[in-house]
Amino acid sequence: MSKKGRRVRRRKKTSTGRIYVAIIMLFMIGAMTVQMVNLYRKNQDYKRTEESLEKELESAKQKQDKLKEDEEYVGSDEYIEKEASEKLGLTHDNWIIFKEKEN
Repeated sequence: MSKKGRRVRRRKKTSTGRIYVAIIMLFMIGAMTVQMVNLYRKNQDYKRTEESLEKELESAKQKQDKLKEDEEYVGSDEYIEKEASEKLGLTHDNWIIFKEKEN
């Protein structure tokens, strides 16, 4: 009988140990799940940030292209003639100027 008693005690110790191991494993799985959810959320935030930055970059590129076009136009003869006639009143020899009469 003493052998049976020892076997029963050993089994109880073994099953208690298994329960502790199972509880620890469940705790670890829960902690890992929480970390995975947090990482997923951070990843989503980073994706949204990346999309907004890409939109800003595209907008900046369009603005840069517009400024290059404006720079080329400002250096052209057409722009110089326009500004000279509007601001300084200069004209070409073959231009006919019409002025309104003041009442």
